[in-house]
Amino acid sequence: MRLFRLRLIRAARGKWAVPALFVGSFIDSTIFPWPVALPLAAQMLRGRRYVFPAAAAAALGSILGGLLVYTLARLAFDTIAPMIVDDSGAAATLSDARARIETGGAVAVFAAMLTPVPVQLTSLAAGLAGVGGMWFALAITLGRGLRYFAMGLVLYAVGDRIVAGWLWLPRWGRWLLIAFFAALFVWLIAVSL
Repeated sequence: MRLFRLRLIRAARGKWAVPALFVGSFIDSTIFPWPVALPLAAQMLRGRRYVFPAAAAAALGSILGGLLVYTLARLAFDTIAPMIVDDSGAAATLSDARARIETGGAVAVFAAMLTPVPVQLTSLAAGLAGVGGMWFALAITLGRGLRYFAMGLVLYAVGDRIVAGWLWLPRWGRWLLIAFFAALFVWLIAVSL
């Protein structure tokens, strides 16, 4: 276990830490939701010069992953919709509904990007609902950028105090705090589903 921990520490401090955040965030937004904020915070807490490159890598990975899922969902809908809708009246109704969702849906996408709702679910729903591509790209860029850069600003401002407080805690206090945040994360995921 100690060897594994030392390897993780070495990897987090190596030259591949920021690219790994990009890949991890892309995976989080496409295939497998996982708590990417934890390694992101760890990278940011290394010092002020690491904060914004880490935030940019995580945001870019998340945005590109979300755009991929959205595009695949949009293509799937555009392929399947003509087979489902066979008359012109229903096609016009569907087209009308998609036009309304196109702009209004982008606001919902933006709001969801700030919450613990998995990015791939929001991207999939936006693609299937017909949210416009430019609106979706704007909403995901603003939402994920705001989320990661706000975290970066907080850790830039008080990160050194957080590290000092962590080091001040006794070992049992650290474990208690880790358990609390793990339970909070599980609860937030359960509530958002």
